[in-house]
Amino acid sequence: MKKSLLLIVALVFVLSACGPRKEFKITGKVVGVDTGMIFLQKMEEGKWVRLDSARLDKGEFSFKGKMDVPEIRYLTLQEENVYLPFFVENARINVEIFPDNIEKSVVTGSPSQDVFKLFTTRLDTITREMKAAVSGYRYAEKANDSARMALQDSLFNIAQEKEKNLIFTFSKAHPSSVVSPYLMMRNSYLFELKDFEDVAAVFDTSLNRSEYMKGLTRRIAILKKVQIGQLAPNFTLNDTTGNPLMLASLKGKVVLIDFWASWCSPCRGENPNVVKTYNLYKDKGFDILGVSLDTDREKWLEAIRADKLTWNHVSDLAGWNNVVGKIYAINSIPANVLLDKNQVIIAKNLRGDDLLKKLEEVLGPAGKPVKKKK
Repeated sequence: MKKSLLLIVALVFVLSACGPRKEFKITGKVVGVDTGMIFLQKMEEGKWVRLDSARLDKGEFSFKGKMDVPEIRYLTLQEENVYLPFFVENARINVEIFPDNIEKSVVTGSPSQDVFKLFTTRLDTITREMKAAVSGYRYAEKANDSARMALQDSLFNIAQEKEKNLIFTFSKAHPSSVVSPYLMMRNSYLFELKDFEDVAAVFDTSLNRSEYMKGLTRRIAILKKVQIGQLAPNFTLNDTTGNPLMLASLKGKVVLIDFWASWCSPCRGENPNVVKTYNLYKDKGFDILGVSLDTDREKWLEAIRADKLTWNHVSDLAGWNNVVGKIYAINSIPANVLLDKNQVIIAKNLRGDDLLKKLEEVLGPAGKPVKKKK
């Protein structure tokens, strides 16, 4: 009887040891740093949230805790500008941090981190292509070589399309990993409603508890409300004089809601095209409402003056937390939404001559301004 009881106890111990862990334990070492503090943090709505801290002992540290689902966490050093992101889940995780070269750092023991590492390995070549294009563009810009700038811009767009395709196919190929909704949301500016719906359809229901999956679901719901053919959500924001301006007050005109910011170089580069279009069509029932994602009022107003943006402008000076940006699912700029006279969305993200062509379709040819008789 005693032998049977001992066998049962031993079996339970073995099964519990081999089963899924109910907590995580992170052990690690900071190479070349013996003393100081290290912090376990997360990013929440653009702000750091400190979860735990530990004192380094000959460079070594450890953290314990529990996770409902795997999520990105950050290890940060007190005296060093070091932020190491990695997926934490209920497992034994080992970390080796190289403060002088954070990319050399090694994380083992987290299955989700292994999936993420597989993705980043495949992305590496594409990332180098994008960096080369950005570097080439800046060099050409300094040399005022417009042809070279156009070439580098094209190369960047090709590489970014590769990145988009990789994220999409990788996410569908790993439907049970929390890494997949994380990648889709971290790069959500690359994807349209159909892309999100396609990946969400293959994701395992076990992901529903993940904040990344919840975010993806919310984005789908928002995007559905601002698709072409939908009535544009109304909003009210203060204009440059501090007075409230309502979108609905512009009903009866074809309106471009233009999302931009003074600090956004591509926005400032596109502004001459928008000014040209406005001057051609402002007397034919076309208007623009600029929505700024600025945080500095003076820089916002100065950019309006410098770029000669003579239409209405509004902002809550909340940057990426701009309330209208959230309503319209804006997470990259420049961006715009074109409304017909009944404020139904008829086009999105029109650039350069594409905006002119669409207005010609809706309002007819711009024609030449009529000269007044003396």
